[in-house]
Amino acid sequence: MPLTRYHFSLAVSAFFEFPTSNARRVLPPHLQPLEIQHESGILAVTAFDFSDSMVGPYQEIVLSVIVPPLMGRGQEMAKSAFYPFLVGTSTEASRQHAIERWHLPHYMKDLDINFTPMDARMRVEVGEGDRPVLDMEITDHHREEVDHLYQSFMVNADHRFKVDIHMRGPHSEHEEELGSLRLHEHPMTAPLDRDQVATCPFREQWMRDGVQVFEELERI
Repeated sequence: MPLTRYHFSLAVSAFFEFPTSNARRVLPPHLQPLEIQHESGILAVTAFDFSDSMVGPYQEIVLSVIVPPLMGRGQEMAKSAFYPFLVGTSTEASRQHAIERWHLPHYMKDLDINFTPMDARMRVEVGEGDRPVLDMEITDHHREEVDHLYQSFMVNADHRFKVDIHMRGPHSEHEEELGSLRLHEHPMTAPLDRDQVATCPFREQWMRDGVQVFEELERI
């Protein structure tokens, strides 16, 4: 399968501490949570505004647990490895594409995913009609062009998969703890102990006008 490219105008992500016990509940048995400290796993909240893809433009929100990357001899170390336990999108076509091609679990209704810039901040508001899902803010920092390698792990029935993902474009990253997260009661946030998730991220990332490149899906 050739490389699959998704062009985005915005990609923002933040890492939040949450209980390792909660992380283990949403992970499949063959994966273990990466801990930032004893009994504290890492929840990643990532939002995309895709401007061009095989299924047209759409917006996406991804809830993931950070796990240790899988290393092969002579291979580059991934910057982070993710297990996306739930993905939400703004269009049906994008959901079907990601389910069929990447085996990603989805919330099966359209979501409203809005990006609001405010000086050096970006606010992301996710909702379903008049039901809020989450609100997140991240802050900007020094930017540089990058080509970062990430990994994503997925499951489908008894099959386990991994895919390498490159994020290319102007990138900002910092650990100034200036952002915020509010999780609302909604089926998308139901796998989380909402009152146990940190409301301030320990790491924030922001990319503009870049491309997300998926390599070939691997069975592991």
